Amino acid sequence: MHVAVCDDEDIFREYLKKLLLEYSFKTDEEMIITEYSCGEALLDAYSQGGMAEDVIFLDIRMNGMDGMEAAKLLRGQGCGCLIVFLTSLEEYARRGYEVKAFRYLLKDQAESDLEPVLDACRMELAGEDYFCFSYERCSYSVPKREILYFESKKRLVLLHAAKEEHRFYQKLDDLELQLSGEGFLRCHKSFLVQERHIKSWRENALWLADGTELPVSRTYEKEVNRRLMLRAAR
Repeated sequence: MHVAVCDDEDIFREYLKKLLLEYSFKTDEEMIITEYSCGEALLDAYSQGGMAEDVIFLDIRMNGMDGMEAAKLLRGQGCGCLIVFLTSLEEYARRGYEVKAFRYLLKDQAESDLEPVLDACRMELAGEDYFCFSYERCSYSVPKREILYFESKKRLVLLHAAKEEHRFYQKLDDLELQLSGEGFLRCHKSFLVQERHIKSWRENALWLADGTELPVSRTYEKEVNRRLMLRAAR
């Protein structure tokens, strides 16, 4: 795994690098780490074709160009690597959805939360995974990453994907349990949404990148807010 750490605090860069190397030793995951002290240096490396990173740990608050602006420029230039935002302030979490941030890591919780974040990155980079089901004697498989959300209408479940829609019979409670730990979030008794496609949210609604609006009920509001603020792997 190629990892970039972009942070203007020398002490924290060294600390995070130490944690990354400990994870590499523990999991036997080969890890190449490149350090950048500012957003400008990160962008310059990408523009010159000198970046082969799979994951960028990017500090939001930096002198000069901040991490959010750097992420927007990277995405604008076609950079598709995973971005994990680093910050001490939870208030920035919502903005991370604008640049398709993969995770959000609080600096003071890096030691406890880094491992699940890296586990999620490894799963994401490992390749395609499919959701399989059957309906009216036909079998189907849809790449999980393309699934936007599931909608329940009694026992009939509608699968809404990026380019297609399907239906099959299953209880949404059972489906939620089946997909536990794979980035799907229950926001309403009738909706199970994939976190990666959420662009923004508030107390009673969330929006996907394609503009779809889904309700957030009071029953799930607290858990939705917690999961989307921290983007922790489960």
